[in-house]
Amino acid sequence: MKFLKNPAVQYLLMFGLVTLGLFSVLATPWATKMFVQPFTQGLVHVCVILLAPFDGRVEAVGDILRFTDGRGAVRVLAGCNAVEVCALLVAAIITFPAKFKYCLIGAVAGVVALQAVNLLRIISLLYLSRGSAEVFEFFHIYVWDAMIGLEGLLVFLFWARWQGRRADADRARAEEAAA
Repeated sequence: MKFLKNPAVQYLLMFGLVTLGLFSVLATPWATKMFVQPFTQGLVHVCVILLAPFDGRVEAVGDILRFTDGRGAVRVLAGCNAVEVCALLVAAIITFPAKFKYCLIGAVAGVVALQAVNLLRIISLLYLSRGSAEVFEFFHIYVWDAMIGLEGLLVFLFWARWQGRRADADRARAEEAAA
């Protein structure tokens, strides 16, 4: 039981519990109806807004982003909205041993960064849908899934490094004040 006193083990256990809690909530029908579906449809509408100045042939119909000429479309499903990766990132950040204020800042900034890249993902997949089905599937299943997951990891690592530097600076200031 000595290993339970290890800060790394405590962090991993807390991260696991928070992750389990977040995923349990996201799996409920009410969360799907009240959050996941509206959020996903919102992503699709944001894509239309972003594309409108450049390409007026794009429209949103619920969770479907499509060309008005019928030559390409993507349906953004629950697994394609990056909500799960955002939940993992939020769990990793809020369970990190840091001031809660910095955890909130990191979680919000991380989710915004993940969703910005996810918008790029959705838009690129829309344009890829006009071409080869094999290329579309390759980018959809392998490239973009890996990129979103990698981004979540990198955001956490950069945030954790920032927390380390901030903590070092706080300690130095405290030592100077005490001296």
